[in-house]
Amino acid sequence: MAAIRAVFKIILLGLALLVGQIVGGMAVVAVLHPPEPVMKPDGPFDLTQALLLTVAAYALALTPYAARLRGGFPSRMMAVFVNLYVVGSALSVIETVYFNAYIKLPAVLIEQIALAGLIQAAIAAPAAAALWRGRAGEPEAIEGFGWRFALIVPLYILFYFGAGQFIAWQGAALRAYYEQGLHIDRGHVALLQAARGLVWACLVWMGVHQLTGSRWSRALIIGLVFAVVMVMPLAFPNPYMPWDVRKMHVIEIGTSNLLFGILAAGLLLSGMKARKA
Repeated sequence: MAAIRAVFKIILLGLALLVGQIVGGMAVVAVLHPPEPVMKPDGPFDLTQALLLTVAAYALALTPYAARLRGGFPSRMMAVFVNLYVVGSALSVIETVYFNAYIKLPAVLIEQIALAGLIQAAIAAPAAAALWRGRAGEPEAIEGFGWRFALIVPLYILFYFGAGQFIAWQGAALRAYYEQGLHIDRGHVALLQAARGLVWACLVWMGVHQLTGSRWSRALIIGLVFAVVMVMPLAFPNPYMPWDVRKMHVIEIGTSNLLFGILAAGLLLSGMKARKA
């Protein structure tokens, strides 16, 4: 029975995510009136397949996160909302704005991504918080929290540039798409990633602070959420970024976010004192 209930909850969360995606898509079309694509989208999935695949992946990744959250309904709802919206939309939008000289998205489409993600998270987060009860117990204290937290930012920058250089930049189509990177100012990118790294550090702390379970299970859950929630939007047909480019970003982001999430969470978790009585 426990297994059946678990599967049922995953399906319900998936339905909430699907409704959120559909409502968000309808809302942005009605409010923002995005232009028709000027290029034919490509990739291995059509729109329906990408939608179902993304919803399923989100539900599977968010289930262990939502199921292990401690605290009351509002705090658990906010934790799911922040991970779904910030990781799935906001952080990507920030980088899209910076690199839009290459991607060439109309401004209204960037607004569409941000608004659609906001609506989906606003619908799915309360559902996730309602499906699982909050776990009991107080968060553990972290010895050396200040330096551990501060170290997460350069750790993110290291993973960002390392994955970009040794994974993404190995794709010929990606190098051509970004014009061999000749006009990319690495210093400016580093400053941007430092700001994003601070956001990532806050997300890591939130997960470590609110999740229950063994230390490394928490680290793995955080890494999986960071990887899955950020890469899945790349599965959708995209008339502005060819699949050969998106595919390299999937490998790059999926690998770097997973390892970064695990190691950053492990850094905080390794300083945790014994749980309070």
